Amino acid sequence: MRAGMTRLLAFVTATLVATSLVTVAGCSSSDTAEPSCSSTGQALSVCAAGPVVKGVDVSVYQGTVTWSKVKAAGNVFGIARVSDGLTHIDNTFPTNWAGMKSAGVIRGAYQFFRPGQDPIQQADLMAAKLGTLEDGDMAPIMDMETADGVSPATIQANMKKWLDRVQQKTGRTPIIYTAAFMSSNVGTGFTAYPLWVANYGVSCPTMPSNWAHWKFWQSSSTGSVAGISGNVDVDEFNGTLADLVKFNGGGTTPADAGTHDGGSPDGGVAHDAGPAPAPTPAPAGDHGGTMGSGNPPKTGTATPASDPCAHP
Repeated sequence: MRAGMTRLLAFVTATLVATSLVTVAGCSSSDTAEPSCSSTGQALSVCAAGPVVKGVDVSVYQGTVTWSKVKAAGNVFGIARVSDGLTHIDNTFPTNWAGMKSAGVIRGAYQFFRPGQDPIQQADLMAAKLGTLEDGDMAPIMDMETADGVSPATIQANMKKWLDRVQQKTGRTPIIYTAAFMSSNVGTGFTAYPLWVANYGVSCPTMPSNWAHWKFWQSSSTGSVAGISGNVDVDEFNGTLADLVKFNGGGTTPADAGTHDGGSPDGGVAHDAGPAPAPTPAPAGDHGGTMGSGNPPKTGTATPASDPCAHP
């Protein structure tokens, strides 16, 4: 999302506080360097429950995406940005939205939520750009990664207004994208919503406050994927392809979705195992791209994280 969480410069100066589930770490970043984070304690780290399937998320910063190549590289789903608040409409969204469908990629859409702007207008913009969601489309996603200069109370009130409005407009329960260090702003009142968590450079992601599990994980902002020029955010869904289809409300699996070689669909790729293509090595100095390396904790367990803020 705008090259992953690097857009989080807007609030890296915020004071971060510990909660009962998460000890938040302080980060610093720039437009040209990976954030540097240091842990101030332990945090809840949750691994995938089993096999996972791969995907990407994109915006105008990725330019023209060749979705057929993205799918052929083993990516089952794609998520495209609709807008940054009310003032920056992503002009690549219509092409990405149609391109994912044409290529047989399960498709989703997110809006970079601005808590300082009118939440109802933002929700209406999101719903208008999506139109009627089709069978198998993902639920709309709120990208919650900036305080936008307003108080936590205002953030939470406006989040609720957006979530309620989008659900009313689309008939689907929205997904929330956020990270552990946003806990003091997001609070603890949204755990009924599915979580898409951002956490880079770790084997298993750290949870924002009070969430105990995740549906999606953005594990790096510097992925390399066929069909996309330059860096791209890479993601995984916590489950098999059949689980993802069920999560999206059932429906028809896109043709050839989940294949790595044009053959039969894969049920999901286990960490450190399975038929997935070998990942492209990350550039020197990259803090992302290490998901699945080493010996992650036993799947489905919550463990203390050694680095809860490794570039979230």
